[in-house]
Amino acid sequence: MLTFSPRIHRALDLAALAHNGQVRKDPDVAIPFVSHVMGVAFLLAGHGFDEDVVVAGLLHDVLEDSPHYTSELEAFGERVFGIVRQVSEATKDAPWRVRKVRYAQGLREAWPEAKAVSCADKIHNMQSILLSIERGSPVWPLLTNTDPLEQVQRLKWLRDNLAVGWDHPILATYDATLARLIPEAQRAAPRGH
Repeated sequence: MLTFSPRIHRALDLAALAHNGQVRKDPDVAIPFVSHVMGVAFLLAGHGFDEDVVVAGLLHDVLEDSPHYTSELEAFGERVFGIVRQVSEATKDAPWRVRKVRYAQGLREAWPEAKAVSCADKIHNMQSILLSIERGSPVWPLLTNTDPLEQVQRLKWLRDNLAVGWDHPILATYDATLARLIPEAQRAAPRGH
């Protein structure tokens, strides 16, 4: 069983610093962004991943959101840095849809540990959408940059890319969460779909 080691504590502190002042995209509650990386880390720990993978889960958005913390991230070791690098968009040099396709295609060849972090990241994002719907404040327009059905298609395609050469029980959690999200997407889709 994974314990709250000094290394995980340092990773959590770095995540809090790197995401200081950032909030989740939510229409009715200013949820600190660090709650997302904590959710990802909890999902990974709950599925039995080792400390490096949990640390990478805590730090998975640092390169994208706070690249000035790169040296602090590198201090967690080559494996953690490699996982985070593989789940990060290198640049914002293209439109949103192009970047998402490039990201999903990159997962086909990613390390299993990076696939796990990406999988947990998407699970937590889907869970967050479902929670916002339960609160009566759907977050679709803020989170997705697309209509809900297009987002579901992207999540299905991403899942297919994750499964290339990799199988782990966390994929069943992804599938179950996506299955709960699909009817909500159908209800929220613009008329005519």
